[in-house]
Amino acid sequence: MVERRGFALAAALLAVVLIGALVGGVLFAAAEETKVGAAGTDRAVALYACETAIVQTVTDPGLRLPDSIGVGGTIAGHIAGPGPEIIVYITRVDSATYSILAESAAETGSTGAHRVGVVVRSSIADDHSISIVPISERPWFEVF
Repeated sequence: MVERRGFALAAALLAVVLIGALVGGVLFAAAEETKVGAAGTDRAVALYACETAIVQTVTDPGLRLPDSIGVGGTIAGHIAGPGPEIIVYITRVDSATYSILAESAAETGSTGAHRVGVVVRSSIADDHSISIVPISERPWFEVF
């Protein structure tokens, strides 16, 4: 008969190490999935904030598109809201066409920076009302 002293102890220690490695791997994977989910949420919030800023800019009844800037000129303004800080750039493309671009700044520790734009045409009716309409059927374009 072969003597096996200490075999049970070695087997138990090996089992504990393997189970510990599995638990550690599961915890690491869960932490990484949480980070990925948070980054996706940050990007979605930034995208929606940019789209909202463009809609607010285009539908603002007090909006006066800058006739004073020349072709290629740009003005910028901040849109305040509950989400990330949004900067809206209005660039004059030609006499009646403008590019409106909204850019969200990524918050500290966030990956949620985004840029969304739209190209619009401005026209003045006989009653001096101004209409601003997107040019294409799919007006939004996502820069990044």
